[in-house]
Amino acid sequence: MHRILLTAFEPFLEYPTNASQQILLHWLEDNPGSLRSEFTTEILPVDYQLAEPRIRELHEATFDFVIHLGQSPRIDRFNLEMVALNLKSGPQTPIAKLNVEGPAAYTSQLPLEAWCDDLRQNDIPTDVSFHAGTYLCNAAYYWSTEVFLQRGIANRSLFVHVPLITGTEQEQEKAIRHGSRMLTRLTRLVEGHLALDQGPTA
Repeated sequence: MHRILLTAFEPFLEYPTNASQQILLHWLEDNPGSLRSEFTTEILPVDYQLAEPRIRELHEATFDFVIHLGQSPRIDRFNLEMVALNLKSGPQTPIAKLNVEGPAAYTSQLPLEAWCDDLRQNDIPTDVSFHAGTYLCNAAYYWSTEVFLQRGIANRSLFVHVPLITGTEQEQEKAIRHGSRMLTRLTRLVEGHLALDQGPTA
C-alpha cells in the first residue's frame, strides 16, 4: 500500500483563512478512502524556522509521495507547479538560498501536462505553472524534493497552488468542495504514477 502525505498551510499575513487548509480539511472529512493508499495530512506553519524541521520530521516516515497545497491570490484556477527554486524570501526574510550547497532549482519530470489535461476533462480548471514562487510554498516543494532525492528517488513530490476562497458563504462552500474534488482526482493520478514507478530513479 502506498503512503502519501498531503499538506496545507495555516492562515498568514492579512488572510483570515487559508484556502489550502480549508480544502484539505474538507477532503479529509469527505475522502472515501482508497484500497491502494494510506494518507497522512498535516497543516504546516507559515514560518521558515518551524516549517523546515516539521517537513523533515514528517519525511522520517518515508512516504512514497507528497502533495503540498498552498494558496495564491494571483490565480483563478489550480496550478500544478513545475519548478522548486533554491530561493527564499518573505515579509521579514531577506532573499537567500534555501540550501547554500543545493542546486539552483529542482524541475519536476512528473507528467504534469497529462495530469492537467485529465483534471480539465473532469471540469477542474487547471494550469501547469513554471515555479512555485519564493515563499514558504516554494520552500516546502524544494525541501520535499530534496529529501526524496537523498533517498535516491525522483519525481515523488508535487506542489499545487489553489486560488483564494472568497464570496458569499454559499460560494465559499462550493469552492471548497471543488478543491476537494480536485484533490481526490489528483491523488488517483498519483496512485497511477506510483503503480508504474516502483524503484529509485535519481
